[in-house]
Amino acid sequence: MSSISNESPISLYLQIKNIITQQIKEGVLSAGNKIPSERELCEQYNVSRITVRQSLNELEKEGLVNKIHGKGTFVAQPKVEQPLVTVTSFQNTLLSKGLKPKTKFIKYVVLPNSYKISNILSIPLSEKIVELTLIGLDDETPMVVYNSYFAYDLGVRMQELAEQASAENRPFSTFDLYERIPELTLGTISQTFEASIADASIAKLLSVKKNTPILIVESIIYTNENLPVEYKTAIYRGDKYKFSMVRKI
Repeated sequence: MSSISNESPISLYLQIKNIITQQIKEGVLSAGNKIPSERELCEQYNVSRITVRQSLNELEKEGLVNKIHGKGTFVAQPKVEQPLVTVTSFQNTLLSKGLKPKTKFIKYVVLPNSYKISNILSIPLSEKIVELTLIGLDDETPMVVYNSYFAYDLGVRMQELAEQASAENRPFSTFDLYERIPELTLGTISQTFEASIADASIAKLLSVKKNTPILIVESIIYTNENLPVEYKTAIYRGDKYKFSMVRKI
């Protein structure tokens, strides 16, 4: 399909959008390729600029293209798909897609406990907690922000391991750090998934505009003895990540 028809019951802008979508799926247009300009598309399909803009807006909504002010519209990189059947580390997820995982150690903070964290981690409200913040990147592109909370003693140890991994320039998440703590064997993880939009602080960390769609995954990690050891929020870029699973009917 390379032409459009005024006789079709499908709107002109959707016909153009479908043509470009097909070109992307078939590899005629690859990730990073520039889409013809609005003027070129208007001339090619003999339609108005409003029609072309509708087409490009629909493509952008579906994450197939990215508009860069002053430069044009480009085919987007495909989203990283992470299956939910098993827990896969950030590093292995990106490596399986041929990407270049990196981890940036952002901060380590000792905080007063809160009622929420105290309940989740089953620790006294009087006990201090540790917050560890990491950013997972594909090369230099931020993909996800991790905020993890631990009881104080475990948090100090995780901070030391995170600094060591960072100094060794190894990509990692907290799942990888547990491998260096042999007395802790992980058993299960409880997770919730929520769509949201980036506030100013998250937008800055993820190098996106404010109000950009994000995916928030809240996790509680338990040992084999069913003891909670970590509460984590992972905030993923909506334009870079998606999750998938297969369920029995």
